[in-house]
Amino acid sequence: MRDAILKDKADKERERFINSFEPEEICQLASSYHGGDPCRIFKDRSRGSFNICFFVEFEATAPTERWVIRIPIPSRYVAAKTSIPVPRVHAFSLTKGSPINTAFIIMDYIQGQTLRDLGFRNTPEWGFYYEDPSAACMRVFEQMADVYIQLRKLEFPRIGALGLPDDTSLTLSTCDADEIHVCRRPVSIEINMQETDGMDPAARFQPRTTFPTASSFVEALLWLADNALDKSRDWCLYLRGGKQLIYGHHQFRRYVLDKWLDRKADNGPFVLMHGDLSLHTNNMLFDDSHRLVGVLDWEWSYVVPAQLLLPPTWLTGSGFHWMMMNHGWFNNSAKHLIAAVKDREMALETPPQLSREWAKTETWCHTAIATALLNPDSVYDVYWRFLFYECEAPRSEDYREFHLREITPRLADLFKSSPKYTALLDRKKKEQQLFFEEEKEYFNRSKAREMLNE
Repeated sequence: MRDAILKDKADKERERFINSFEPEEICQLASSYHGGDPCRIFKDRSRGSFNICFFVEFEATAPTERWVIRIPIPSRYVAAKTSIPVPRVHAFSLTKGSPINTAFIIMDYIQGQTLRDLGFRNTPEWGFYYEDPSAACMRVFEQMADVYIQLRKLEFPRIGALGLPDDTSLTLSTCDADEIHVCRRPVSIEINMQETDGMDPAARFQPRTTFPTASSFVEALLWLADNALDKSRDWCLYLRGGKQLIYGHHQFRRYVLDKWLDRKADNGPFVLMHGDLSLHTNNMLFDDSHRLVGVLDWEWSYVVPAQLLLPPTWLTGSGFHWMMMNHGWFNNSAKHLIAAVKDREMALETPPQLSREWAKTETWCHTAIATALLNPDSVYDVYWRFLFYECEAPRSEDYREFHLREITPRLADLFKSSPKYTALLDRKKKEQQLFFEEEKEYFNRSKAREMLNE
């Protein structure tokens, strides 16, 4: 439900910001942290949704030393507490007092490829998504197991982002890792996107907000979903019905709170989650022999209930939507990843903690629920492609007859008993029509999109 107009404006502003940096300025910055040695940019800059990277090399060193200037937060805690391959940070600055008037990190450049670049689960070498994983795939699973086991071991007393307290004179570059604690709100991609779109997530997630229980955090995540539902101007009603969207959110909330959330673990354990590993493979780099050489983008990491630390969506080689269409194949891949976790736990002579917690994902797609909680725009697909058939009515071959028999009465009952939902739908249909007209003018389209008839 991302507002396409706001997204386009943000993309243009981001491009303007990126183009404001001159190569000479970047090289001067890098040289200032390398004894004044000259350097040059050796490859084109790259950009993610929330950062840009410049790549420089110092040819005077032997061997040539390569750095990345990234604009923004060091993964100091992970580097100190685990053996996960994290780029070594040489320097960083927050915006205040920065030589280039914006936040930056200078770190080692890691030569590697993503699993997508390597054709993961899309060639015979890997074993196709409908097959058991190959030896090459299991080698990757073994290294993923090591990463997740180490993250699972990092337990904390509260939920939120890591940092230093306000009353300290220490900095992240001078402090001991043990002085880093949970002291800020979770810095998630969803919260960042809602802030960009003017939805005011800070009304519930104040900068210093942390959470003492799993239930309070999950309630806050469900509030984020409701906030997006209430404030988004674009419900994509040309693709899906408004009644089904509201019903899906309503039932998803009930399912999570009544059945899925583990109340016995309300007070912990709370563990560190990377924050941007589940939906895509971009943040894990491998060499040509499939050895994991780097895990990137830790700025989105924060502490969550252990129930949310689950296998990523891309185990079959594709992402979230493919998992929703083929969760049986996903469960099979998860089973093999869990086997790798068990083997690694035995090799480390550590209690089989993570493998026990993940065992339930061998037969049921718990990753789908966690994905929807952390990414509210996924709630519709998770409910209507998965939960509805699992919990309310088994799938039928004749979809039209099935819809009339199983879905239409449920929608009617909800809206009959909940005037607030009727009012919400009426308001959103008006907002959607206005948005379609504004979108037509903004993108200079010949005609506006039209809403589906329910």
